[in-house]
Amino acid sequence: MWTKPKLAWDQKSVRVAVIGDLILDEYLDGVVNRISPEAPVPVHLVRKTSITAGGAANVARNIQLAGGEAMVVGVCGNDGAADQLKQLLKTDSVDIKGVFTDPERPTVRKTRITANHQQLVRVDWEEVRSIPQWMQDELYQYVEKQNWDVMLLSDYGKGGLPREFLQRLIQLGRQRQVPVVIDPKGKDYTQYAGATLVTPNRKEACDALGLDNQPSIPAVELADQLYKNYQIENILVTLGAEGMLGLEGPSGEKQQLSAVTREVFDVSGAGDTVVSIMALGLGAKLSLFEAMRLANAAAGRVVEKWGTQPILRHELIEALEHEDSAHHFGFTQTTSKVMESRDVKAAIGPIGQRTQKVVFTNGCFDILHAGHISYLEEARSRGHVLVVGVNTDRSVRELKGASRPIISCDQRMRLLAALQCVDFVVPFDEDTPARLIQDIMPDVLVKGADYEVHQIVGADVVQAHGGRVERIPFVEGLSTSDIVRRVKENKGVGLDA
Repeated sequence: MWTKPKLAWDQKSVRVAVIGDLILDEYLDGVVNRISPEAPVPVHLVRKTSITAGGAANVARNIQLAGGEAMVVGVCGNDGAADQLKQLLKTDSVDIKGVFTDPERPTVRKTRITANHQQLVRVDWEEVRSIPQWMQDELYQYVEKQNWDVMLLSDYGKGGLPREFLQRLIQLGRQRQVPVVIDPKGKDYTQYAGATLVTPNRKEACDALGLDNQPSIPAVELADQLYKNYQIENILVTLGAEGMLGLEGPSGEKQQLSAVTREVFDVSGAGDTVVSIMALGLGAKLSLFEAMRLANAAAGRVVEKWGTQPILRHELIEALEHEDSAHHFGFTQTTSKVMESRDVKAAIGPIGQRTQKVVFTNGCFDILHAGHISYLEEARSRGHVLVVGVNTDRSVRELKGASRPIISCDQRMRLLAALQCVDFVVPFDEDTPARLIQDIMPDVLVKGADYEVHQIVGADVVQAHGGRVERIPFVEGLSTSDIVRRVKENKGVGLDA
């Protein structure tokens, strides 16, 4: 019998010490439609700007938002980029008490200029040099005083993890007998000796072995050679569209997983997601191959997103549900779209910091018909993500009378979740969705054109937060009440098919 997947770290909290290079990722998205009169270069007209966490900071967000507990340790400069990065992490409840300031170096910042979600150029602010010894000592002493279940070293080669510092941290992890997971950089993996796991991609593995990056080289050979050359317990080589291959050093067992077939939108940050989920899995006492399955599912989901974005807990569960249900039943579960408001809130993020425009509408949706579908498709066109609030059975009875609903709430939500235009379905038990709207705070609130704006519940709240309210006409002659009336009029006539 198929059961809904569970995450091992939901049963017992896993605290991960994430140590490494902290980066602020910035996106300037716009359009290019003319050449500058000053020089033969394109003019980029910025339409939208956004920032997100990168490097070790993105790893920490992945861990926190996937349901773990992250404490991030590293160095920032004394500048605006540091302030922005810390605020991003605080918003996601990441522990940032281990972020220290070095006034002699800038916060690493990468600005990507894009048009139609295609990168045109990247501008970097950084000084690649090792953090000074006094800073290494302060960071080490801080980590030593904390409690954590697994250590994750996120090495982006920016100087936050000098060789001697790496070895001190790895030895600390070994003394505590906890996993030490490393996202590596560079060609010399002797600096990672003693680690539990390293997670290079194919190119990084080839670089570490002094090989040309040839697709013809079997991944199993790369993993074998890395294990033989360096004193690292386990190897995980990520292979992009080919999936990933794991080598469990002590047993010599190997396993390769095919990539989850998805529409790849952007691979930025996928490596961060893999190493994050591997660390959570090992910290929760999963085997290497059990953790790999979770990491593979997470990577398949995160590459569908634009920019450097983390995996969310509900997205990982949904990816596992998709995988399990397809294996057991041969079809995709739609119930993964149905969730409580707190989970939707975590998925879409706070207003003002979203990369996608969130649309909200609500209703009873008793006996789903073409009018409903037309309305929902039109609502979805007003943004990027559509959240549908659905009255519970008790709430419908209060509004429509004791004879309604005809279809139970669970079934109504399942039908709505099956629609391609619907992204999230949320039940609410009150007579109005006022509390739900306050929780989710959509960018666009949609209701039928039979309501005036001042009559729409939540309109004042949404507008006060910079959102907008839109009214959409219903398809004439189509309503649940009309369908019920026609069924009653034709009762017993031609209804036996």
